[in-house]
Amino acid sequence: YVLGGAGFASVWYWILTVVLWALICQRPLGVPYDMILRAERLPEVADRVDFLAHIQAERLNGLREVVGAPAAAAIGFGLAMLAVLGFVYGVEVAQAGFSLTFPMTLVALATTGLAERARRVGARGAELRRMLARRRFWNQVIGVCAVFAATLLALAGRPDLFQPR
Repeated sequence: YVLGGAGFASVWYWILTVVLWALICQRPLGVPYDMILRAERLPEVADRVDFLAHIQAERLNGLREVVGAPAAAAIGFGLAMLAVLGFVYGVEVAQAGFSLTFPMTLVALATTGLAERARRVGARGAELRRMLARRRFWNQVIGVCAVFAATLLALAGRPDLFQPR
């Protein structure tokens, strides 16, 4: 057992899960959500939101063009390896790793798609803020579903919890 437990039994897994999802949901496309909200009232903040979002979109689009295919292959291989180890061979640490990385991969794909769409349509102002708010909402939905699924997996691995004493 590493750090007091393996996989779902470790308090560190759940702390990491909560911290990662909080960070992911707080910054759609790298822009702090409080700035997106303040941009509705303050034009100077709206300009900064546009600036930050377009910098991050350019960064993600550049990364995708340079390392997109090799990164996708490596991530796909890693996810497949975790899935086989976890769900075919029953390795709980692999199940925990898969339940943490798979939904975050979905968020990363969606965020990359948002970056491409923002660049392609040249989104600015209220339109860009709507796109960012929508991405945050769906990141939250994915996060809630991921935590729920991880909880179900953790409980499924502990049938003794449901036995009368």
